[in-house]
Amino acid sequence: METEIAVRSLPELPRDVLMDIFALLEIPDLTRAGSVCSCWRSVYTSLRSELELYKRPQTPCLLYTSESAADNIACLYSLAEKRVYNLTLPDPPIRNRYLIGSSHGWLITADEKSKLHLLNPITCQQIALPSVITNERVKPVFDDAGTIKEYKWWEPKHDIELDCEVDGHHKSTHALDKLRDLFYIRARIFPDPSTGSYIVV
Repeated sequence: METEIAVRSLPELPRDVLMDIFALLEIPDLTRAGSVCSCWRSVYTSLRSELELYKRPQTPCLLYTSESAADNIACLYSLAEKRVYNLTLPDPPIRNRYLIGSSHGWLITADEKSKLHLLNPITCQQIALPSVITNERVKPVFDDAGTIKEYKWWEPKHDIELDCEVDGHHKSTHALDKLRDLFYIRARIFPDPSTGSYIVV
């Protein structure tokens, strides 16, 4: 006599219930949940693409690069799990960027050409911010092939005693990767609830 084994599928939870549950998970758990089945993957993808739905405060993680990993790999150390995750991020390589700010899950980075990018290391979304040459005090210097080789920067003169800018500017020339050292100090991201977007200052 043959024994018949019935294989039952789990009943599917309503999508809104799954969204509420997933929104309570730590990022590594959320990623794992997204690999269970196509329905859960769909909910995970929605949360990933609409991070404003994902409001759970996360246990802090340490984000760093390692010489043993490729230039576009960031290592994310989870304090909750005491484990390292390797994140493959879009170009330009994360190892060659300076981090000048972070908030709301986004990093503000300056690359080797002093260009700013918003980068979400979890979703791999990246947004190029306006070029440094949109600032009236920065002018590009081109080589014979028409490629930017360096920047000229007209720095304001500052009166230390009066603690203010004075008339006139000091002109200096900087390599592409050096302007970011002088030009960017820090940046912050503020959410704009009226539009669901962000403002970078």
